[in-house]
Amino acid sequence: MDSHLTPELQDAIIEDALRSYPLADMPSDITLNVMTRIQQTPAPRPFQLTWSDFAIAFVISLCIGAVLFSLQNFPPLALVHIRIQGILFYQDLIVNARWLIPSAMFGLAALLFLLTIPYFQKQLKQQQG
Repeated sequence: MDSHLTPELQDAIIEDALRSYPLADMPSDITLNVMTRIQQTPAPRPFQLTWSDFAIAFVISLCIGAVLFSLQNFPPLALVHIRIQGILFYQDLIVNARWLIPSAMFGLAALLFLLTIPYFQKQLKQQQG
């Protein structure tokens, strides 16, 4: 098509051609051709596990087993120290929450603003063009 035509004019020319050109007769063997193509397509393979699936499952089960083994064989004094550090960390978050909540809200606002930039760019391009 001519590159100087606007998209609306191109659509109008195509619509006119679709309405004014005579319809061609459907070939008589189209059903046979379609059915042979359908029958020739292979059936989808059933679900199969590959060696990588087994490797990933083995590594994950090893990691879970190592965590459970280490938790059962941890010295009780170390568990007490970990629990104390967890409590202290939680208290530190509560004490310093005065700056945490506003910074989280500003961060969320910045994220939402960044997500709307592509939409606004698209709208500006549509208005200009």
